[in-house]
Amino acid sequence: MNEYYNPKKEYISLADLPPNEEGLISRIDGGRGVTGRLNSMGVQAGQTIEKICGSFLRGPVVFKIRNTYSIAVGHGIAKKIIIEYNRKNEPKQKL
Repeated sequence: MNEYYNPKKEYISLADLPPNEEGLISRIDGGRGVTGRLNSMGVQAGQTIEKICGSFLRGPVVFKIRNTYSIAVGHGIAKKIIIEYNRKNEPKQKL
């Protein structure tokens, strides 16, 4: 199976990833068609991905893979790309 999983991390979809944040692709929750199309573009489990921008409700999601080139996919496909997410800006805890 084409999957990377760490039980101590937080997992969200690419569509839910905040802009200008990055993570590691954990898996692609799609059929052979979606998985094959994304693999041909270099989107595979274990790759670093950075979200450039995306609409809040729907619309295209633009992201950068391997810090080299930008790709735009629809919102539905972005929901199928599951990211291992490490927050850059951790919220401060109140004592």
